[in-house]
Amino acid sequence: MAYPYTLLCLFLALVLLPLHSNAASTFQIGIVHRDSLLSPTHNKSATPFDNVKRAIQRSFAREKALASITHANVSINASRHAKRSDLFSTPVRGGGFEFLMKIYLGTQFYPIWAIIDTGSALTWTQCFPCKACYQQNDLLYAPDFSLLYKSALCTDDLCQGAGITSCGADSHCNYLYSYADGSYTAGNLITDQVSFSTTTGIHVSFQKVYLGCGYANAGVFSPEQDGIVGLANSPLSLTNQIGVTVFSYCLPAYGTSVESKITFGPLALSDPGLVTTPLYTYSSYYYPFYFFSITGFRVGDSEITPWFYDYTGGYTIIDSGTTLSFIPWDLYYGIVYALSSSVNYQENYDVEYQTGLYPCYNVPSSDTFTIPQIVVHFDGGDLELSVKNTFLEVEPGVQCFAFAPSYYYFYNIWGNIAQTNFIVQYDIGNGQLKFQPTDCSTFT
Repeated sequence: MAYPYTLLCLFLALVLLPLHSNAASTFQIGIVHRDSLLSPTHNKSATPFDNVKRAIQRSFAREKALASITHANVSINASRHAKRSDLFSTPVRGGGFEFLMKIYLGTQFYPIWAIIDTGSALTWTQCFPCKACYQQNDLLYAPDFSLLYKSALCTDDLCQGAGITSCGADSHCNYLYSYADGSYTAGNLITDQVSFSTTTGIHVSFQKVYLGCGYANAGVFSPEQDGIVGLANSPLSLTNQIGVTVFSYCLPAYGTSVESKITFGPLALSDPGLVTTPLYTYSSYYYPFYFFSITGFRVGDSEITPWFYDYTGGYTIIDSGTTLSFIPWDLYYGIVYALSSSVNYQENYDVEYQTGLYPCYNVPSSDTFTIPQIVVHFDGGDLELSVKNTFLEVEPGVQCFAFAPSYYYFYNIWGNIAQTNFIVQYDIGNGQLKFQPTDCSTFT
């Protein structure tokens, strides 16, 4: 019976912490990569190279599954939803690929570690009593302790329009939400308070936020992960529910266990290196992704242009939950050919076979790994990519290209390795995606 004691501790914490409800502020949370030394999911027995290879495997599985649900004839449109734009930012700690955010649920401010996912809409956690849950180290969330908890009704607009729900015999809204990797969560849709801890020591709270209270959850979740924060383009997403149409994040390079931030609300970007490109969204609950256009690449002096299809119009998903980037096969092989023509490192065929990445190069310990400058052409500007955006060290002294070919033509992924050391801003209201080069290890 640990819940009364836990409730007492959380009540005391609430009394000692100042609270701002629905206030515009900047807040910061300990967010970590699942493999970072700072992460609650850190596996002490795994080497950094074990973690990299597992992340690569997850990327291929995610790409395959996402492609299976998005390879459909749905129309893309430029979304223009202008609501309230409050400014607040939450901290991100990065040590690699997938990032975790701590949020607080209910009036008891119950803390949970949740995965940040720009490719999914529902924010959820495992709830007590759970019928078929994956093993979780933290106590399950008990919504009955919250003074603002309510079960969502079948007549609620978000229940009727979510596309993932059904009506129970008690007129309560049930949901089943499946992910591209085969994971799923099922339970009741509820409304409750969601809060964020700020860098100034206050809390920013939002009431009547629709959440998934999961009673049957399974998949590739670890015991240290309590759920997911959905930031995708959907009426059900956390960003939409709290009235935010602009958010940004700055992800540190892999291997740097430092604190960074994700910012909800306008953030002025004026660096000369700023690149702005149109942001596209699907008009469907089932495809809540953010898209932009890649028109080509430059490797050194070699221009790589698509010859199979014109990829303008928004066929690349920008995804914080995928490590690798998957680009059209004609562009991919053009880059590989340009690299092989100008790089003198010995190729490592064994690692290529093991990882599925190509090419992989042996880099002598006495050398600094250098490659020709790679530039990606967007619809609206050119973005220079560093070595850390394009290659991963998967074994000691072995560097592999962190891109892979996509054969689905209308479905590609811009993964988070390619996004590191950029402020990436999603301006949903104005239909713009922005990239500003930044050292995210020192970004404040």
